[in-house]
Amino acid sequence: MFYDLNIALPDSAGKAGGMVSSQDWTQVAQAVERARALGYQVVALNQTISSKLVPEHLTVWKSMPTIKDAVYSWNRETGARVGGSGFDSVPRGKIRVLRRLTVIVSDTAQSQSLTGSGSATTAEYDVVAARPTSDKFLSAASSGAWEAVDIISLDMGGRWGYFVKHKIAGQVLANKLALEISYQPALTDSATRQQWVSNAASIVRVTLGRGVIWTSGARQAFDLRSPYDISALGEVLQLNGDLSKRALSSSSRAALVHAFTRTSTLRAVISSAKPTEAGEEGPAPKRAKV
Repeated sequence: MFYDLNIALPDSAGKAGGMVSSQDWTQVAQAVERARALGYQVVALNQTISSKLVPEHLTVWKSMPTIKDAVYSWNRETGARVGGSGFDSVPRGKIRVLRRLTVIVSDTAQSQSLTGSGSATTAEYDVVAARPTSDKFLSAASSGAWEAVDIISLDMGGRWGYFVKHKIAGQVLANKLALEISYQPALTDSATRQQWVSNAASIVRVTLGRGVIWTSGARQAFDLRSPYDISALGEVLQLNGDLSKRALSSSSRAALVHAFTRTSTLRAVISSAKPTEAGEEGPAPKRAKV
């Protein structure tokens, strides 16, 4: 099963109470439909914000139109998230659409919704990413201090002003986080492409491909590439075919499992379960360890 956990919503979606035009929604729908045609079974629509997260950021999802053959992780009428790890059960010929939040962190106030178990608004998203803008915030994200974070996202087309060190990579792996490489900047102009190669190669060098996930960062259908094309792109970065394919499959799934565990369990130990219907016997409860 192949995953693309970053199909970008337009910039207007990142504003509290912001609206997305019908034309922009059409582009998003076309990208999702193309992803399904290319062989992806699960995609996440990425809402990027650069301010403090507030409940009004969720209103944009209520205006989303119906996408052909899409199965949503939220109620499109109310905007509320539907519980469960449905990313493992996608009907044949369908594509599961998840909601992703990416918070650009340039000051401490922006990270407040990512600390502890996150806010109630954060919990409405299926997967949460942080994009640190400095070495200090990158260290905080990778250390696990921001417990609501599942993915660390970096600006792959720009200069960082710092290095991703082996210590950072070790912390990412220890905390079962994912480090994202989006390939959309590699499809733009030559200067951005060169910067992308430098950035992506540095991530591969310090991680050896472990904990890395491929995403498109697509803003339109044209930006998407097939999973096999992306696996071949990994060879440019000296990432072997097996690890490159994992970055689109099992490593991406692991990021969603991390998110599901975070939102559906208490400190990853006690899981909540739905009550059984009347007259239906559920499994015998297990005794808790003392």
